[in-house]
Amino acid sequence: MRSCNDRSTVVLAFGDDVSLIFPFRARRIFVLAPLRIEDAAATSTPTVESDRMSSIIQSLRSMIKPDMIGTIGKTFGGDTSKVEQAIGAAGPLLLGSLARAANTAGGADALLKTLPTDTDGLFGSLGNIGSMLGGLMNAGGSSGVLASVLGSGSNAITARLSKATGFNVTPLLGMLAPAMMSIIGKAVRASALDGAGLASLLKKEHTDFSNDPANANTMSLVDSAMAAGDQANEMISSYGAAWTKVTAGPAAVLYMVASADMSGPIGSVREAKAAHEALRAAALASEPTSLVAAAFSGGITRDQLSALKTMAPNRESLLGVVRESIAAVKTHSPAESTAFNDTLFTVATATARAAKEGGFLGIGGTLVSQDEQQALDTLKAAFA
Repeated sequence: MRSCNDRSTVVLAFGDDVSLIFPFRARRIFVLAPLRIEDAAATSTPTVESDRMSSIIQSLRSMIKPDMIGTIGKTFGGDTSKVEQAIGAAGPLLLGSLARAANTAGGADALLKTLPTDTDGLFGSLGNIGSMLGGLMNAGGSSGVLASVLGSGSNAITARLSKATGFNVTPLLGMLAPAMMSIIGKAVRASALDGAGLASLLKKEHTDFSNDPANANTMSLVDSAMAAGDQANEMISSYGAAWTKVTAGPAAVLYMVASADMSGPIGSVREAKAAHEALRAAALASEPTSLVAAAFSGGITRDQLSALKTMAPNRESLLGVVRESIAAVKTHSPAESTAFNDTLFTVATATARAAKEGGFLGIGGTLVSQDEQQALDTLKAAFA
């Protein structure tokens, strides 16, 4: 955590990025540094032979060594069998999404341009799994690579898999997505494939896996997740530009309550974490195809914070952002308005109750200050 004395600016971010800066009265600038989990596990980068005797899915699976399963389970709170189930579904899910994209007009050529060229870094090895898992856990939401692979319905896809496996699979998929891109990149270079060749390769490998009776249970889970993603994508598309207003709502609520009575750097970090976890829990408790799950299964993300920075240049603008998010849902998904409003207020309450105000070193103080309660009351009125 880094902080400095500055009464004109407040910064709140997840990870190393300073994602959001508001020019209103505050006491500190602070940044949450990513959690690092030390792990001695190491594995060499698997090779993809030019004849591709090992399939893309097999190559990805071979990168997860037995000792990694335990590390992943401890990190994400999943038992070994469920972690293995998630890993088994990850390969065909990622490959299927890429095959679908590559077999659209211009899709294969666009994918070729995004394939990594490195072979020894993050994209080519899962050896430094501890720090990778820690960074992905703290970032929140789908990683950039994962979101680009799964598309706009990625939150619904990961929500469906999370419900089936009993733990949050998003960070795991965020780790495996760039690894798969690396494997595909090696296959492309080994056989000098063009766009058409890449599309054919991905389609054949996905079809071969899907048609194998031994993979029936895995494909049932994968198909269910992709169907959830398709449904969420259709809903998101119906919002158009208004979707950004919807996704900015929880971040605006967090800032509105947190800035009502600044808690100092430690208290502010607690408030941010509480809001993030409350939002993610609400999403994971919802039906994967619901608006709340489709928008927020990753909690409060950097993208949402960045969008809010543009939409609300000062504290006085925050309530307007909240009202616009409520109005957008009421217009496009009226049946989900109550659930959305309840989620926003859950985030607000979690923020207000995360840190005491007015005490010293945790002694004394008030759990919800008068200013924070006023912010909560103002939000209640906005929901009416």
